[in-house]
Amino acid sequence: MIHDVFQFDQKIRKKFKVNIIAGVDEAGRGCICGPLVAAAVVFDKNVYIPSLQESKSLSPNKRIYFFKQILFFAKSVSYHIVSVKEINKLGLSKANLLAMKYAIDKLSIKPELVIIDGFHNPYIDNVKQFSLVKADKKSAVVAAASIIAKVIRDKIMEFYHFVIPEYDLVNNKGYPTKKHIYIVSKIGLCELHRYYAYKFIKSEH
Repeated sequence: MIHDVFQFDQKIRKKFKVNIIAGVDEAGRGCICGPLVAAAVVFDKNVYIPSLQESKSLSPNKRIYFFKQILFFAKSVSYHIVSVKEINKLGLSKANLLAMKYAIDKLSIKPELVIIDGFHNPYIDNVKQFSLVKADKKSAVVAAASIIAKVIRDKIMEFYHFVIPEYDLVNNKGYPTKKHIYIVSKIGLCELHRYYAYKFIKSEH
């Protein structure tokens, strides 16, 4: 039985005595290649999208279906991309918090509360924050944010595949799959690889 993520959000509204809540999540944190993408979503409290789940539980086709549903039903959707150059400069953790902060800042509606997937808060001024491990599996707005971030990032990586097809980014999306690691061990890293990618190559020898 699928957890009722919308019911969870209603409970959060009552608990914190707020009406406008946003969810924020990222895609690409576990990658060694390509950008980070964070997304934020606000739903009206009366919206319900049947069977909405977090992105990892969905097939690519289902993600696209829910992506369109979210864009249609959401009161506000935003995203922010942090480039590989910025990740390499700031470090992964800071880049991740920056991506979430800017995604929230870009919302057309200011939320009264932001639900964040994970342990750390991105320090947004004058907005209550509630961080929760596995929030994407519990909250509708966070599940929706995970889908928006994932679909956008996947499209970016598919574009990069046409620029540098030898890295098979259309399939690995920048994650350190066995095939991806094998490829970089043979032909080396490219400018889209992150500063710590070399560690994965060394582990293969």
